[in-house]
Amino acid sequence: MIVIDCSQITSFEDFVAAFNEALIEPAGGKWNGNLAAFNDYLSWPRPVPYRIVLLSSERCADVLAYPHRGGHDMELWTIIREIFDDNRQFVSVEFA
Repeated sequence: MIVIDCSQITSFEDFVAAFNEALIEPAGGKWNGNLAAFNDYLSWPRPVPYRIVLLSSERCADVLAYPHRGGHDMELWTIIREIFDDNRQFVSVEFA
């Protein structure tokens, strides 16, 4: 189980840093915020399935409630939630 505390995030960059610290850097990677790469990181290289507990996920919903700069009309948090859903075979995410 990987616990990621989002209670102090104030930006997408903070969200990226939290995931880098807890999940990606311990596995030997470094996420730059690209959402396609995030999708890939969720399935690599941990033994699957694994579990993420996202503490203060409501903070993510508040801070990341703006359209993604990649040209999508969807809010960034909605896109991230879809990425989690798309990777259910690799990771279960608990929003706490």
